[in-house]
Amino acid sequence: MRPRARRALLAVAAWLALASLPAGAAAQDLTAKNLTAQAELRNPSAVHAIVVGVDRYAGLPPLRGAVADARDIEASLRRLGVTDVAALYDEAADRDSVLKRVFDLSARVGRGDLVILSIAGHGALEPELVKGSEPDGKDAVFLLSGFSPSGPGTRQRIIDKEFNHLIKIFESRGARVVFVADSCFGGGLARSVDPRGGDVVYRSVPAYAVTDDELKPVSSAADAYASEVDFTRSIFLAAVDKSSRAPEIRSPDGEGFRGALSYAFARALEGAADADGDGVVTVDELFSYVRQAAYQLSDQRQTIVSASPPTLKAASEPVVELSRGVTVLGPPGPARVAPAQDRVTTTQDRVVTAEAAPGAPALSSQRPVRLAALDGLPEAFDGVAPREARFEVVTPRQSPELVWDRKTGDVIAAGDVVAREIAREDLPGVVDRTAAVRALKAMSARALQDVALSPDSRTHRAGAVVEAVVGDLSGRSLVLFDIAGDGALTLLYPREAGEAQAVDKAQFRLPIRVRAPFGADQLVAVTGDAPMQALAETLRRLDGRRAPAQALRAVAQNMRPDMRIGSIGVFTAP
Repeated sequence: MRPRARRALLAVAAWLALASLPAGAAAQDLTAKNLTAQAELRNPSAVHAIVVGVDRYAGLPPLRGAVADARDIEASLRRLGVTDVAALYDEAADRDSVLKRVFDLSARVGRGDLVILSIAGHGALEPELVKGSEPDGKDAVFLLSGFSPSGPGTRQRIIDKEFNHLIKIFESRGARVVFVADSCFGGGLARSVDPRGGDVVYRSVPAYAVTDDELKPVSSAADAYASEVDFTRSIFLAAVDKSSRAPEIRSPDGEGFRGALSYAFARALEGAADADGDGVVTVDELFSYVRQAAYQLSDQRQTIVSASPPTLKAASEPVVELSRGVTVLGPPGPARVAPAQDRVTTTQDRVVTAEAAPGAPALSSQRPVRLAALDGLPEAFDGVAPREARFEVVTPRQSPELVWDRKTGDVIAAGDVVAREIAREDLPGVVDRTAAVRALKAMSARALQDVALSPDSRTHRAGAVVEAVVGDLSGRSLVLFDIAGDGALTLLYPREAGEAQAVDKAQFRLPIRVRAPFGADQLVAVTGDAPMQALAETLRRLDGRRAPAQALRAVAQNMRPDMRIGSIGVFTAP
């Protein structure tokens, strides 16, 4: 769990309203202005980076988000004032170019400098080159754009042991390295994937046999046996372990796809990992933030692997040091109020009609949700009008966010059935839920609250009992609510007014029994240093309604700099 402390200033999405204006401001003004953090590295001249992203491959399936990952990390570094950034994308990221950038950089780094090496693209497993160097007998390999398993294309790959060698060179110059590997190498999944939802893209390729190998590794046999204990100050982040697969996720705050690790790492650099607000992101803070952020962003399909030397004081060792400034932004657009609905899924069945307060951000201003019918017929949506979030009708081959199987009523998103028995007229509620969850994930990545599902993140069957676990909580207040697959809202905590006070334990555990309606429930935990009565009361009024847009606005309107958000999915089936 992440260290518990107050944030000095919270970096949030541009439309996120913060109730932190001077005393005496009108209530409307509390939601009319935003504060966002702008971070700079205190010593950017001592920071260097090489970022690699490959989507296009000569003989392998393409990826959709690896170049976007590298561009995001590059942009974050440049916004922080770093000028020494070598970025290599697609065909430009050939082996000779990557190694040249590394060796050139190693010749000019100084003692105490920070070097960031990130690579996003396909990975693979190959029989180990040095026998006995790996417990499973396999080397992890990073594949470059021109790779092929025979002939000259065999040079277009980098074996993980070669990175050991390269990082040792930097350390010999007195520099420290952060190595980020956003690839995967095969293995299993946290949950099975429903094929009706379209292709889920993974950053790994099927097994192959290398023939006529022209690769001459730069590493030695000694490098093959190296692990984190053989380094001094360098740290390592990998998207998954060697037995797992990493899916590309939809970007929570933009078009297209991303790798969860790279997205989280970019936000960490910008200051989101600075848990105690002291302007320093330590190794512990970075690891804790990135693990939790990727877990939430990937809907619990992905667990980040991190490693650091045992001699490193991870609790105090800085990764980056930041300075911060404040920018005041304009007010968001006007809000709309959705009509009341009659679906109830709470433990205490009741329906309360409530009006959402004006002045909060509207889902209608976000990018449209891409919606497809499983049979590919656009007339499936004739007569369906948006409620709050806009939607765009596409075909199943055009990367839809939601696929509706009108024969069964199932709605599938990213390989998961998120709602079942959904009629045509209920689709706007599912669309609103999708847009609201997307926005909550973006908010959470910038103000992260630890939350997890126990015992695991598989699809849970009727009658099973799971626990929502909210961590890093002692002395903080908690509001916990659920958005069902069709958009129905349930306030889970506090159910009574007296529960709104600070929680006296490090963890809050809420047992949940799985029952109909099945699909996906998004659990959202909001925590703060002070009670959040206004947020709890608004959500209590919305309890039982299909009101994801109003719930999102309630969170945004009541947000303070000390508050954090966590968001995870609970996937269920009969």
